[in-house]
Amino acid sequence: MAPILSRTWTRLENHPWLTMTLAVLAQTWFTIGNRALWFSDEVRYANAYQNLVQNGKWMVLSLNGQPYPDKPPVYFWFLWLIDKLTPADMPQVFFIGAALSGLLFIFAAYRLSRTLRFDKAVSLGAALILLSTFFLAGLFHYSRMDLMFAALIVLGHGCLYRAFTEEKQGCWPLCAFLLGGVATLIKGPLGFLFPLLTAFIWLAWRGELRKFFSRQMGAGLLAMLAMIGAWVAGVVLAEGPDFLLNTVLGKHVIQRATRTFHHRESVWYYFIAFPLAWLPWTLAAFAAPVGKYLSLSRWGEMWAARREAGPRAFLWIMFAATFIFLSSLSGKVLIYILPMFPPLALLTADFMLTGEEKRVTRLWALIAAVWLAAGTGLLIGGDMLPFPVPLRGLGLSACVLLMGGGGLLLLRARGSRACLLTAAMAMILWIYPVGLLVAPSLDDAMSPKRQATIIKEYADAGYEPHAIKIYSGIFAYYSGYDLIETNHLDELVETVRDKEKVVLSVRETQWPHYKPQLPGFRIVDRQYIAGMVYLIAVKG
Repeated sequence: MAPILSRTWTRLENHPWLTMTLAVLAQTWFTIGNRALWFSDEVRYANAYQNLVQNGKWMVLSLNGQPYPDKPPVYFWFLWLIDKLTPADMPQVFFIGAALSGLLFIFAAYRLSRTLRFDKAVSLGAALILLSTFFLAGLFHYSRMDLMFAALIVLGHGCLYRAFTEEKQGCWPLCAFLLGGVATLIKGPLGFLFPLLTAFIWLAWRGELRKFFSRQMGAGLLAMLAMIGAWVAGVVLAEGPDFLLNTVLGKHVIQRATRTFHHRESVWYYFIAFPLAWLPWTLAAFAAPVGKYLSLSRWGEMWAARREAGPRAFLWIMFAATFIFLSSLSGKVLIYILPMFPPLALLTADFMLTGEEKRVTRLWALIAAVWLAAGTGLLIGGDMLPFPVPLRGLGLSACVLLMGGGGLLLLRARGSRACLLTAAMAMILWIYPVGLLVAPSLDDAMSPKRQATIIKEYADAGYEPHAIKIYSGIFAYYSGYDLIETNHLDELVETVRDKEKVVLSVRETQWPHYKPQLPGFRIVDRQYIAGMVYLIAVKG
């Protein structure tokens, strides 16, 4: 590695927290509020936050005027703190929340690495891998709670590892359970189940399962249950016990895990989705000595040495246990894979910095090929992307991809430190045309803002806003009105029969069936939104 790159790496390695902060800041500062909120989660979460602030829905969120038990409230409390502590207004608050959550996720991965006693070089390498992952870089700019949720899960893993490897467990189980409790109040019980599952399997592998049932673990569990219980009490006071049992626990926890009504996918879903989301680092499988680990003799050696299983075994169990558990659930969503990123980033960084030179060089050639292929494809086929709006900045974005891939190809023999720095810098540069040009030009194809504004104009003029068979709450934030939603045509017909002025949102695919029973309605707008075409029909 050239002297200047070596000195740069050393400085970054000696100041990792500042390095990670500046890297995330460089990726996000220029996109704070430069586009509309998109379908579907961003606009729905914005309305939920709006109702928290304006209508005091602090314990049970509200969406489109109805209780919204899908998500606990803690992430929205975090947004409220940003709202109060910064001069930002909505929707800038949501994008700041996304960027800070991303930073916490990178911090958590680095902290896990140091907790598992990897050196500073591997720890920084893992952070740079995460910072140059396309899927993750995109999430830094999308408002949702999953990055913070995953960060707390990762930190919980680190606490349990400390608890079970030190002479005394001390306060580490308590810290792990408290982190799990906060994570649960951000998105659900996976927040504490993932760390416990990893720790249980790892201790069982080492033959130390008795450590799992210690007094300190019991105290931590009670502390977490007390934390969650305080929120449960708030839910009961706000909405009543039936709402808690039937809606929150029955429909949104148990049913989603066993027989979901939402996002039902095949057991093979993550076998396809994860490798695509983990690009370009998925290609490490084609450079690492995979065959060695598949041999019976190697498994025999690992079994014989299982009682000394260390941090690498913990990381593999963390990844595999999460993957298998998620695949067993009825509902599957791509975003759930985030807790698997840090263990793979650490294992990949460890391989890059300590592995056989020939294999590492091959890996960087493969990664460069992904960047070059993506740039070439975007440059040639960008105009053929299936969006009904003109996209700006595709050519510039493609050029950055090509330059990044070219740089990695040229530096592949210079060592992983030079390539990791190049990949992270190339990702930062690529985000600029994407964030400043491409993303804002997608607003009319990804955001319901334009149609919500039309609904607002009609509602301000006295039209009653209705919707049938739409994704609930997508128009509430930008229209400023709670739409009267239904999934049943007969109910809609009965409701609007005697109304003189009605504005209605309906999907284009359903309109030919509905039109005969809705005389007097005329179409005034049509918009493609995230793969579906929505119509606005008015009566009066």
